[in-house]
Amino acid sequence: MKVLFLVRDLGLGGVERCVALVGEGLAARGVDVSVAMLAGNRNLWADRTAALNIVDLSGVWHGKKPWTWLAGWRAVRKLAREHDVIIAATFLAPLYMGYAATRGLSKRFIGWVHGPLAELDAFARMNPVHRTACQFVYRRMQELVFVSQHARESMGRWLGSAVKPGWLVLPNFVDANGIAAFIPPFAEGGVGGISTSPEVSPTFDQCANIAEIPPSPPSRKGGGGHLLFVGRIAEEKQPHLWLDTLAALDKQGIKAELTIVGDGPLEAWLRTEANSRGLSEQLIFAGRQGHVAPYLAQADILLLTSSFEGCPLVVLEAMQAGLPVVSTDAGGVYELFGERRNDFIAAANTGAALADLIAKQLPQHAQLADWLRHRADAYSAAATLDRWLDLLNPSMKSSP
Repeated sequence: MKVLFLVRDLGLGGVERCVALVGEGLAARGVDVSVAMLAGNRNLWADRTAALNIVDLSGVWHGKKPWTWLAGWRAVRKLAREHDVIIAATFLAPLYMGYAATRGLSKRFIGWVHGPLAELDAFARMNPVHRTACQFVYRRMQELVFVSQHARESMGRWLGSAVKPGWLVLPNFVDANGIAAFIPPFAEGGVGGISTSPEVSPTFDQCANIAEIPPSPPSRKGGGGHLLFVGRIAEEKQPHLWLDTLAALDKQGIKAELTIVGDGPLEAWLRTEANSRGLSEQLIFAGRQGHVAPYLAQADILLLTSSFEGCPLVVLEAMQAGLPVVSTDAGGVYELFGERRNDFIAAANTGAALADLIAKQLPQHAQLADWLRHRADAYSAAATLDRWLDLLNPSMKSSP
């Protein structure tokens, strides 16, 4: 079995991380895995992709240079002929090139969808040309793999169609090897020019800077819960809710503080707003960090305030670490908690509702932590890779 993943490159984005981990796992189980990088030559996952065949096509094809399109198409088509399954790891370039290069080859072409496209498009206002092109391709594909039920349902809404039999759900998994948890991309753009695309990774210089920042756990200064947020300080993460939550906890007599691992376009606004509301002493700005494990270990609660999510890796990592989560109803995140959704998802997307749930969680922290650790077993690499093998070739599926 030979599988080809098409990616932009192998930067630090969540998509790239998933490709590296799934590719590594499949290779360990006997699958011949190749990864073709279409738009860049960075491989920041070299330690996890050593067993994979990494092909750099960024010097052959460039999306904004029409005179390179034929050469790019030929290069990808040649690779497609040599593989049994071709997987577009994200939309835009990998999706377009994979669809064009597999026409008439009788090869399996699978689209991997990591987020709720209806919500993403509504928020980011995708370029109309890209929207039309992506919808054209997705409507004609027989097999799509989604990281959550929510992402699958979102695709149906986005395309205006019912969920199809070939649309399967394969969630992300917790890395059993304890890989350093990278925060989402910092330099983004590419969807209609708006800085929201989860598919675009930071520049090489930014990645180099991440490695230079040593992990340092936050200090505990508050008299109540120590909250942790990991991600971009950006509109889609609703940072105003962080301040609303701290203020609501203050009213309940809980002097909490929030450590923010990440940066983003709204950091200056957040600092100014926190100062004006008298909450600046309760915020700890940790900046961009390559390793979040020390922060997960020191926190009492992971706070997630996203407008939308597919299958957030940081929540899976928090579950594995036994760190309770308090989240907005951000789509795919609630699926991770099964029947105990109400223990981790706030009743409303407001600071007051988030604070109420935090106050409720603090006395039962140990019990919730134990349940989450056991729940994380359902998202183990072994279980998920079994399902990947079953998808790619049922005869290769490992025994339970």
